[in-house]
Amino acid sequence: AYLGKYFCHSCHHEQSAFIPARILHKWDFRKQRVSNFAAELLGKMMFEPLYSVQDINSALYKSVSELKYTRALRYQLFFLNEYLRACKNGKDLLGSVTIRGHIYNDPELFSLEDLCNVKDRTMIESLRPIVTSWLQHVDNCGLCRGKGFICELCERKEVIYPFQLNTVFQCQMCWTCFHSSCFTGTCPKCARIRSRRTLSQEDPAPQERFSND
Repeated sequence: AYLGKYFCHSCHHEQSAFIPARILHKWDFRKQRVSNFAAELLGKMMFEPLYSVQDINSALYKSVSELKYTRALRYQLFFLNEYLRACKNGKDLLGSVTIRGHIYNDPELFSLEDLCNVKDRTMIESLRPIVTSWLQHVDNCGLCRGKGFICELCERKEVIYPFQLNTVFQCQMCWTCFHSSCFTGTCPKCARIRSRRTLSQEDPAPQERFSND
């Protein structure tokens, strides 16, 4: 069922395993009979973050609510991690978590174990309190709040952050944040950067500007 080949009885002992392709394309977690070699291989791969759902089958995020929610939690941890790493008061909080690094360092990558934990909601239940704890730290930490953003499109005084996924848009070029409801498609900071570059290219060099013929 995994390698698509025939095996003799000495190489096939009716072992069963999760098949990555069935999970990633059909969200099918029924175990299939596999050869001894395939069972060993899949067992070794079980805990390795090898699968990018976004690249393999991004439609799963639309059809599987648990997967979509897990991805949102992981992206929140991804952004919060950057704040805590730069905060002298947040490093102890980072050190207290027991989840594997790829969970918050690369939100798009999943292992087979991760996908199984999404299916039974184990991952959601384990990540939710961590997100809550890290959010509380940022809310109560002056150093972390100082690294937040003010939306220059509406100039409201509230501090916004990239981990506010439902209400905040972050420019992928300059990383500035805006309210999603304010952003219309053009980043003003990027526009200013392009304008300054254009002016610097058009402005003559000092020796040319003041030279006498």
